[in-house]
Amino acid sequence: MLGFSRPSADIESRVNRLYRAFATTAKRYRYTFRRPEITPGGKPTVVFLGNHSSGKSTIVNDLLGQPPVQDTGVAPTDDAFTVLVHGEEEHEFYGPAALGQLPSEFQALRALGPDFLQHFAVKVRNRDFLKGVNLVDSPGMIDTPEGSAARAYDFTAAVRAFTELSDLVLFLFDPEKPGTTGETVDVLSSCLHGIEFKLRVLLNKADTFDSMEDYARAYGTLCWNLARVLRTKDLPPIYSTYTPSTGARLAARVPLESFERHRGQLLELLRNVAQRRIDSVLAGATADFSRLAIQARVLGAVRAKLFAGGAMRLAAVALATAAAFGLAWLFGVHRLAPDASRLRVWLGWGGAGLAGALALCASALAAAWARRHRRARLVAGLDAIFRDLYAETLAVGAHGDLEQNWADVKPEVVAVLRSGGPVPLFSWGDFSRIDSAVAEELPSIARADRGPAEP
Repeated sequence: MLGFSRPSADIESRVNRLYRAFATTAKRYRYTFRRPEITPGGKPTVVFLGNHSSGKSTIVNDLLGQPPVQDTGVAPTDDAFTVLVHGEEEHEFYGPAALGQLPSEFQALRALGPDFLQHFAVKVRNRDFLKGVNLVDSPGMIDTPEGSAARAYDFTAAVRAFTELSDLVLFLFDPEKPGTTGETVDVLSSCLHGIEFKLRVLLNKADTFDSMEDYARAYGTLCWNLARVLRTKDLPPIYSTYTPSTGARLAARVPLESFERHRGQLLELLRNVAQRRIDSVLAGATADFSRLAIQARVLGAVRAKLFAGGAMRLAAVALATAAAFGLAWLFGVHRLAPDASRLRVWLGWGGAGLAGALALCASALAAAWARRHRRARLVAGLDAIFRDLYAETLAVGAHGDLEQNWADVKPEVVAVLRSGGPVPLFSWGDFSRIDSAVAEELPSIARADRGPAEP
């Protein structure tokens, strides 16, 4: 069993208090925190990603020991995200019931919908390794351009949710399939941006190479493919690993000493994953509050534009109504009844009132139509509004995380505008508090004593 380190739970408790302090603010701006509740002193989580037959389940079984927990095979053997946790009695749970077996922070997975929950499982096993860490085994990625369409749920959204909840992401590649197409491209290009510090790449099954030349070609192909899809200047660490077995050692045609070193480094990484949990909690909270700030500012800018357009429409309605009222009164008095004084007054005021009412109704209908179309135009121009608000930051080049955070919250902003309901009023006091949380409070929490690690 690995000796897992245990940092202080005080950091997680302080982050929880910060989330609770901004719960009302987030609700006002229709923002949903990605990880609003963190289990203080909870166990870290490691997620395994990769194509089918890349060895994810084999590594999980190797870490947990005998008997095997996950099914393995050359063909796809499982289509579910499986969370493996420790328990004295062994059980298996599927669907919505599975979420009830996990800490509260995992409840965010419910937002992925019922179709996803039909492909979700929790396995409780009494294995020493699981006393210090939770493991997530994922379905093998379909390496075809139309792969995502074959899923009954949003696979990339599920991967993103698990990577945000996890503290270490191990992405496995098979030497025979080191390419990156289909779902693999979607995940690498869109699901891991902003959390690359969690990512480690494993070129697995290193004991199957016929020669070191074959290994060099596969490694180079993998690096080239990763460079094409990852939006980072540097590649993540790549470990060349294999799962040891008597048969593999007898059949190996390349020296395994260097690969053993990588296996040792990987185990050391797993041993220290509890420290990475604190880093991922802080990074997730920083991203959460940064996204809240963006959503609040963009909605505030939209409301200002809607208010300006509304004021102009109100002035137009008032002007049209007054003009219709005045013209009808003059017409009734001077044209229809020029001699009879009572009839002149009746026709003048009655006609003016009727004309004014008709003008008011017509203007109100036109204003409602204009308001709907104004919202539609603003939805289409949200990217431009975002760029105008953050023009200075984007100009200096600090835009990687900023643009990704905007891409994350844009669907929520669109949903608010298309709902037809009132747009939240932006408050500079709110933004100042959110900015203070990102720039001061979270860094202060990060500098706190993380406590001694257990041997």
